[in-house]
Amino acid sequence: MKWDRTLLYTKESDFYELEGSVAMKLDARAAADVCRSAAAHGLVVARVEGGIRDDSGFEARYDCIWDGADPPIDVEAAISNNNAAAEFIERQSKVHNAFIMWTVS
Repeated sequence: MKWDRTLLYTKESDFYELEGSVAMKLDARAAADVCRSAAAHGLVVARVEGGIRDDSGFEARYDCIWDGADPPIDVEAAISNNNAAAEFIERQSKVHNAFIMWTVS
């Protein structure tokens, strides 16, 4: 495992360089940036879950779940899907400060 389950990652590049996983917690900016660049990396964002990350850890919230498309889909549909995921994260970032994502190639 190249990433640390206890960290809140703040850079989009961490997701790709560390072979991103659903167990990686990303702040809102990094998560939205990953969504916007995912199609260029051959990925579709299938689900986003938001939560609260503080000193005690990460608490996923049932009121912050977004379900996207199931591959296979074409590139244009993947870009649209992933942009919708980024917009969801940006809207939710007023309440939630950490996000995990399921991506599928």
